Amino acid sequence: MKYKIIKDKDYLHKKTEPVSSLQEGEEIAAKLIEVLDEVKFAIGISANQIGIPKSVSVVRVKKDKPPIILINPIITDRSAERVQYVEGCLSLPSKQTRTTRSLKVTVSTLNHANPIPFGPDVEPITQDSFGQDYGILESVCVQHEVDHLNGVLMTDEGVKVGVVPVKVIKHGRNDKVVVEKNGETQYIKYKKALELVNAGWKII
Repeated sequence: MKYKIIKDKDYLHKKTEPVSSLQEGEEIAAKLIEVLDEVKFAIGISANQIGIPKSVSVVRVKKDKPPIILINPIITDRSAERVQYVEGCLSLPSKQTRTTRSLKVTVSTLNHANPIPFGPDVEPITQDSFGQDYGILESVCVQHEVDHLNGVLMTDEGVKVGVVPVKVIKHGRNDKVVVEKNGETQYIKYKKALELVNAGWKII
């Protein structure tokens, strides 16, 4: 990989500095997009994760859309409604953490004239739709990346709810597994099971 992913928590816990110009931010964003292009499963990355202590993140949850560049982002509004989500992080490989996040956020940036809202694509949200709603995932990802810029990790107190055992990620996408919630079980493909985990199901 052209850019090394930083895994040093002491470094990652340092707050980044705002960029001084739009051009500087765009040059950093171009490097971050290179990382997302190379690490196909990644959906977001921040500048400090590749050793640049500047306030720039890139999010690409919806693969059919251009990446969203966030330069000097500030969350200006959060919904009162919260969600629990299972998150991963390039800087914390082989670790998944259940977090609590705002369902919706609004973000102001240097590179967008108007604040950007992030949240569900479909409402009302149901248990069936939750794990497949890319708008929710995008909102969670944006919060994850803005946290990075503020020196906050998904494993920090106040963000994490609990650690998901690493064994959860050892299955192939098409392997069948058993999931359980409130005494109900299903035998489904692992890739579908991951969606249900976000809605409170447990792989057993």
